[in-house]
Amino acid sequence: MTDSKARLRRRLKHLGVGLAATAALFVLFRAGASAWGQSRLRDYVDATEAEWDAERAQIRERARAARAGAGGEDCGASYARIPMIPLSPLSQMLEQAIEAGPSAPLSPELLAVLERQRPALDAFRQAARCSHVELAKDEPVGDLALVWPALRASRLALIEGHALAARGDARGALDRYLTVARVSADMSAGSHTAVVISAFAATPAYRGVAALVAGAPRLAPAELAELDQALAERGRHLPLLSDAIRKERLDLRKTAVGLSEGGTSAEEIPLRVTSTSVLALTLVLPADAVFGEGIPQLDARLRRAEQIALDAQRDPSQIGRFRELAIDSLAAEATPFGTFRDPEFLQDLARRDCALRASHLLARAAVEAERAYTDGGYPEALPALAQDPCGTGPLVYRKSPDGGGYSLFSVGKDGKAGGPRAENGRISDGDDLVVTRRGEGIR
Repeated sequence: MTDSKARLRRRLKHLGVGLAATAALFVLFRAGASAWGQSRLRDYVDATEAEWDAERAQIRERARAARAGAGGEDCGASYARIPMIPLSPLSQMLEQAIEAGPSAPLSPELLAVLERQRPALDAFRQAARCSHVELAKDEPVGDLALVWPALRASRLALIEGHALAARGDARGALDRYLTVARVSADMSAGSHTAVVISAFAATPAYRGVAALVAGAPRLAPAELAELDQALAERGRHLPLLSDAIRKERLDLRKTAVGLSEGGTSAEEIPLRVTSTSVLALTLVLPADAVFGEGIPQLDARLRRAEQIALDAQRDPSQIGRFRELAIDSLAAEATPFGTFRDPEFLQDLARRDCALRASHLLARAAVEAERAYTDGGYPEALPALAQDPCGTGPLVYRKSPDGGGYSLFSVGKDGKAGGPRAENGRISDGDDLVVTRRGEGIR
């Protein structure tokens, strides 16, 4: 009996020594993994510092130009002061009215909302006239809290433009559409979410401009020149998909900086960044090691996605390459990648991206056609029509048989010449964008 107890004590002692040795090795392993992860994060932060600084400098330059354009004075309005307009109960009705375009009749409910929100819309327009892009905490990613009120007001401002067009106030309607386009350009300085939402607001704004230029009584030459200048200015900062992906990479770097400096732990990273499986993984491995492995991987894949988006801006057929992206599960879960991990989502955004650029170019082409109007007729052709962002050739201009009108075409986001949208607002076999100088606008 005594021998059995002695053997048991020896075994327990050996087990204790083994567990202690294992614990010591585990501590050493975690320390080594943490040091490796920290080294990876520091290397990544150092490698992307130039991009971070360049983006920040670009936004500062935009802010400086906007401030100079506003006279350099505080006009008492800013994007931060735009109130949040409650629109959720009317979301479907709102989208249908935006889709219907200028001059379409509005429901009594929407007209009542416009009247109730008149002070908020006035503040929105004043902010667009004299506010400017601001950096949040000296970072190249704007404050998302400022974006939602501005972009929600943008949706209602589009409706206000439609209402003014229906009453025959083309100039008032143009002011609202250009305001939305200006705000969308400003908001594109924000996060990747802001860029995507800004594109959704800007597209119908440019379509509204094109429809009014072609459908309203002809504007005076001076007004057309001013409108062309405004469109050119806004076109320099269209909220494009490549910008959204670049912003996501910058947000990725922001996470890496916090981790590399020791000011952020895995538990402090927003829930959208980490899944339960990644948090569980950090129980075994240090967060530095998990993110040190995941963040550089995802940065590389986001760079591929950004390059595909840039290629698609030059050649729409490149949109299909998004299917090639295979996002590593660890990288996707361990970083703020969000919905961008889905190639089909990226493809849909790329198609919307081309629709935005096409709508902007159609608006400029309509202005060019109107400026070319002489002796009661339009020209046989417009010189150097821009490339259709959604197709393989230039935008199409056709003079009407009697010379008193014209049509402008883009193949639309499906990339196929399938005909214009139906008169009643339903989509026909294609989603071509068509501007017609017959008061019909874009269908």
